[in-house]
Amino acid sequence: MTPTVVRLSEPEPPEKPAAEGPVSQPEQRRLLRLRILLPFLFLLAFLAWGFTTNYIPSHSMEPTLRPGDHILVMREWLAYPRGRIPARGDIVTFLPPDEALAQEGPSQEPQSLRPEVWIKRVIGLPGEVIWIVGGRVFINGSPVPKSFYQGRPNLYQERYPYASDMPLTLGNDELFVIGDNPEDSDDSRTWGPLKRDRIVGKFVAVLFNESRFGLNSRREQRAGGT
Repeated sequence: MTPTVVRLSEPEPPEKPAAEGPVSQPEQRRLLRLRILLPFLFLLAFLAWGFTTNYIPSHSMEPTLRPGDHILVMREWLAYPRGRIPARGDIVTFLPPDEALAQEGPSQEPQSLRPEVWIKRVIGLPGEVIWIVGGRVFINGSPVPKSFYQGRPNLYQERYPYASDMPLTLGNDELFVIGDNPEDSDDSRTWGPLKRDRIVGKFVAVLFNESRFGLNSRREQRAGGT
C-alpha cells in the first residue's frame, strides 16, 4: 500500500506594517513649539501659584524696604510647608490681627489703598521669652544680635504694652515681629504676638521702586489731598 502523505501547510508570514511616511516639516515645527511652550507654561503656572507681589507704602521696614518698593513674596504654603515655623530674621507678610486694626481705628483711605497685608521681621519664635529692656531685645535672657536691628540698636527705649514692663512668653503658635524701623513701626510691641496662621508669605526680593512719581504714590497723594 502506498502511504498517504499529508503535507503540513506553512503559516503565511505576517504582513509588515506599512512604513509611516516622514513627518512633514510643519508638523515637526509644531511638535518643537509644543516641547518648548509646555515647560514654559508650567513654569508660569508655578510662579503664579507659588509667588505674588506686594507694594510697600510705609517707612516701617526701612532701610531694608523703602516706600514705593514692589517686592516678590513666596506664598506661605511654599515658604513654610506643612505649618513649618519661620526662621528668626525672616521677613514675613501677614494678615494684621484684629487688635492691630482696632488700634488703628477707622481708616480715612479708600479701601483700594488700604494694605491687604502687613510686613515685619520675625524676632521671637514659639515658646520663647521676649523682654525689651535697656534698648535691647532679649530672648530667653540673651540679647538678640545687633544685626537684627538693621543699624538702629537703641530705638526700643520707649515703653510698650507687650514685652516691655515684664517678659512675654510666646505660645506654641505665636511669633514676635518687629519692623526694621522700630521708631515708625506698628508691630508686636503694641498689639501683641502674631499667630502663625496669619502668615501669608515670605519676602524674597525687591523687584523695583516706583519712586514718588509712580502710580501708587500719585493715588496716595490724591487721596491725601496733596
